[in-house]
Amino acid sequence: MILRLLQWRPVQTDVVAWYPDLAVLRRLVRARDWGGVEAYFNGFPPRADRSTAVLLVANTRGSERFLQKAVDTQRDSALARTLLGARFVVLGWKARTRAWAKDVSPAQRRVFIDYLTRAERVLADAVAIDPADSAAWTERITTARALSLGQDEARRRYERAAEHCDTPYRAQVQLVQNLCPKWGGSFAQVHAFAAECLREGKPGSLGGAIAAQAQMEQALNEYYVRDIRQYLARADVRKKIEAAAAQTVLHPDFVPGHGWVTAHSAFAAAFHLGGHIAASRPHLQALGSFADPYGWDQISTKWKELVRLARRDAR
Repeated sequence: MILRLLQWRPVQTDVVAWYPDLAVLRRLVRARDWGGVEAYFNGFPPRADRSTAVLLVANTRGSERFLQKAVDTQRDSALARTLLGARFVVLGWKARTRAWAKDVSPAQRRVFIDYLTRAERVLADAVAIDPADSAAWTERITTARALSLGQDEARRRYERAAEHCDTPYRAQVQLVQNLCPKWGGSFAQVHAFAAECLREGKPGSLGGAIAAQAQMEQALNEYYVRDIRQYLARADVRKKIEAAAAQTVLHPDFVPGHGWVTAHSAFAAAFHLGGHIAASRPHLQALGSFADPYGWDQISTKWKELVRLARRDAR
């Protein structure tokens, strides 16, 4: 009945709809209220993952001017530098687009490198002020990838993020990208890392949910949609994804927090695209009208239609 009602409802991609506690942060950033922003981040429990909140600020249009002023006036603020660095990462990737490297123009690449170099500089200042700033280390995984600093350096940054965060899910998502062949790694590295996260993750947390992205990344390396589906349909692939889901988002002790929509969406996409309709059902039910575009949008530009069809199929 739930999926029947949801079948044709709009697909909700707004992060504030996913995580309503972020609504006040968005208002504070738009109001240019630095004191309020600082108080919001100070309200996180110790060792909590603040990276989703950082990303919300980074995706707020025009926030770079407000954040640059905060950096200029708050000389000892790691937070101001983390947020500005994250904003530079967003602006750089927007200029580059998601195109393959061979399709990125020289002008786009220059803008991209300029922003990512500026991001790396300000984020390095952030961790110099506060070495325990897990969100800054998470952003530096991305700058390591963009600036070709190598797998060892990316892994070092991930380990620093994980050292100061109980469940560094977004840091794991970023490192998986660094480890992919398209950025100089290998799928053997990707799957070894996913297995490590699952092995070390606390049952009922997002630690290990990255296994869904690991399998999706290998599938999406195929050129044709039929080959993507064929890879995800494999019994051994399904078994690994099911094991990860059982320990993470489908575990009885799981409590949704920042990141749960992305995780459930990755599982739903992996199962549905592989033809495992029944396995996709609990993830689609948990998501309701929410969906992260990851995976779906690399199959079709009309990815929201795919999500609605997935709801219909799983009904």
